[in-house]
Amino acid sequence: MRFGVFSMPEHFPWDNQTLSFDRDIDEMVLAEKLGFDEYWIGEHHSGWYENIPVPEYMIAKASALTGRIMLATGVVNLPYHDPFQVAERLAFLDNLTHGRLIYGFGAGGLPTDWSLHNMEGDVMRPRMVESLEVIRRLTEAREAISYDGEFWQGQDREIQVRPHKGRTPEFALAGLTGSNSFELAAKHGWGSLSVHFTPPKFTNNPTFVDLESHSATLESHAIAAGRDPIEARRQWRIVREVFVADDRESAVAQIRAGVKHSYDYLLSVGLGPLMKLDETMDDSELTLDWMIDNGYWLVGSPDDVNRLVKDLYDRLGGFGTLVLNSRDWGPTDQMTRSMEMFARYCIPALEGLEVGRPDVASMVERYAAQTAAQAAAAPA
Repeated sequence: MRFGVFSMPEHFPWDNQTLSFDRDIDEMVLAEKLGFDEYWIGEHHSGWYENIPVPEYMIAKASALTGRIMLATGVVNLPYHDPFQVAERLAFLDNLTHGRLIYGFGAGGLPTDWSLHNMEGDVMRPRMVESLEVIRRLTEAREAISYDGEFWQGQDREIQVRPHKGRTPEFALAGLTGSNSFELAAKHGWGSLSVHFTPPKFTNNPTFVDLESHSATLESHAIAAGRDPIEARRQWRIVREVFVADDRESAVAQIRAGVKHSYDYLLSVGLGPLMKLDETMDDSELTLDWMIDNGYWLVGSPDDVNRLVKDLYDRLGGFGTLVLNSRDWGPTDQMTRSMEMFARYCIPALEGLEVGRPDVASMVERYAAQTAAQAAAAPA
């Protein structure tokens, strides 16, 4: 298993805006130092809590301060941008990062951004799908191409800056409300990303898709396209809310106030229905404790988190990367301590999980089992 960090980003409107950007850069550098494999950063244009409109700028600055970690747009909201310009600027950024860029794409999940761009939700996905095909062609072509679609047109277009050293860049699609992005990812052999409040399994919420549906979609469409379903799972990233402390009680106490601020915002922009196991639930039922108890969040001691991750991994049939959702639920030192505890005590226990290979106990688990056996055998 690989590990990443996803930053929407989240910063409260009353915070110091300039400092929030610097803190995000610091976290990207820290993620590399702690051994994380990738860092995702988002694009939003309204709502005031998610205050980065151009993730490429953040990635460019962070790439000069790091040397190993993969950096991902999480995501470029394709309906709002000319695909030629997206292909051109990402190829340029790919060179600036020396090939450490993941081309993360999505349809745009923030309703206030739809309104800002005078778009309705039902046109977002068709615009994204058409844009993706244009970007794919521009990225792969070695000569000028033309396209004349419903939303995008171009005549004799060619990007003059190619992806780094002519590589085929990694595309990854984020899914929020449906399965279309996972169908496309499996079909083309691209990566996929499940957002942080997607539940493992809905009981009665037919409007949206859950993680088990994402899993089944990736497998079935990879097979239909003649691709390896194991590889589709290895390229599947799952974003979760994660907070590690000494125990669950102290973890919950540290983040309760911050959780209320961030989830009051998410509920205010209409994202509550995505979180409900049953569509008849009231928003007031989506409490911190309920989200932990129902398998959404990975909160507690390192042992708690390791157990929850393994349960989710087994339930879904395996996935390739666990991505921690970056939050402003407390002071920087508090959130940094959680990341450090995860890196020190969870990564060693989880990194041996690999789709398609038998689950083998980690060194940490073997040592714990040996210590327990010795204690049990010792004379009273």
